[in-house]
Amino acid sequence: MKMCSLTASFFGFWTSNSNNVIRQNRDLAEFLKDGAVFAFKDWESKSGIYKTELLQLGINVMWFANQHDEGVVHHKYFDPMPVEVIALVLTAIECCIDEWLQGLKEDIKFTSATYGIVYHGHLGSLQRFDDRTAPYKLLERIRTNLHNLARFHAGVDTLTSTSSSASRISDAAFEDAIREYRLEEQDDVEASEW
Repeated sequence: MKMCSLTASFFGFWTSNSNNVIRQNRDLAEFLKDGAVFAFKDWESKSGIYKTELLQLGINVMWFANQHDEGVVHHKYFDPMPVEVIALVLTAIECCIDEWLQGLKEDIKFTSATYGIVYHGHLGSLQRFDDRTAPYKLLERIRTNLHNLARFHAGVDTLTSTSSSASRISDAAFEDAIREYRLEEQDDVEASEW
């Protein structure tokens, strides 16, 4: 149920008796399901696979709503985000999209009998993605990122920024600033003496 309203607002489905809106909803649902483009960050170019913000939102609401939610309490089971959880959320998103396939929202029961095959399809795709991108550890990075952002959403952790020497201001720059300040101060004193 949590995913239904998230999915509808994320993709822009809306209820109306207008034939135009009904057709737009149906076309959008068909487009999103074709090749599972809903799992991409950019649906048009099919780039950013498994990086859709909706996946993160779903994980946040389901298991990381606050510091006492399951994902935080049972931290060891969610670090990194299990592939099975990702497949489950993708399956729930697909079910929510299916509710709009006729153009008007219709309730579809999310059960293992009706969506077990879809779940296993997403799980298989994730495993194939992991196999094909193993040298780059892309799925591992996605899983870690999903977990870290979810914990941040729950208010448990702060996002750590990577620090590098390139982003640090050197002591020499501080010394230069002090010198500049002293020179400005000295110029102000000399100007007031005139």
